[in-house]
This record gives sequence, C-alpha cells and structure tokens, in this order.
Amino acid sequence: MTVQAPLPLAPFGAVQIGEVAALVEDADGAGRVYVRGELAYLWDGQDEAGRRLAAVALVRIGAATGAAVATGFDIGRETLRRWVRAAQSAGTAGLVPERRGPRGPSKLTPAVVAEIGTRRAGGASLRAVASAVGV
Repeated sequence: MTVQAPLPLAPFGAVQIGEVAALVEDADGAGRVYVRGELAYLWDGQDEAGRRLAAVALVRIGAATGAAVATGFDIGRETLRRWVRAAQSAGTAGLVPERRGPRGPSKLTPAVVAEIGTRRAGGASLRAVASAVGV
C-alpha cells in the first residue's frame, strides 16, 4: 500500500476493515468494499465467489490484516486462509463454492426405483421396503 493517509470516506453503516478499507453488506447479501474511500469491489446477493474474491484481495494487496478481514466479513480466520490458498492454487475459479450434497452416485438406480414401486404397490411399509432394497 502507499503511504497516503487513509481518506475518512466510508458510507454510513460501513464496517471498517483495518485503516483503509470499509465493507457494506445489504440484507440481501449484496456487498461493496471501499478502499481509501473509493469503491474497489462489489458483488450481488447470489455471488459468493465475488464476496470471497473481495476478502482475499484485501489480504493480498495488504489493505488489511487477515484477522481484520475475517472479522469484517464475519468469517473465521481459517476460512479466510482456505480462500487465500484456493485463490493461490486455482485463481478466481478456486473461490467458487463447491456444490453441496451427495458426492457419489445415487443408490436409487432405475432398477431400485422400480423395485421400490413394486413393493409399495404390494402394500409393503416404507421400513420394510428400505430394508429389502438396502436404502
């Protein structure tokens, strides 16, 4: 960072991050980061990768310490370190959140679904069907 003194410009309600950065997040998750009073990063409510990029960038450009960024963004320090490592190894693409949910193939293959339908049509209980087909 330069030796310029921080400008005392930050929008009303902004969370100060270190001496030179400020964060404003709306109720819908949209956010803006100001560095020395100027808009530096912004994202909409659905853009988690953009939010992560802003946090990582503040650390990488030296605008604030990792602890200050983690506190300002209301995340854990380890979470921020994970984001920084992901950005270092895979670039911006590394900041895209992983898909949540099952990671392997579904146990409900078409054959299993057909078996469940047959057993339920025959009057078997859900517990009996689950036990019979192994799900």
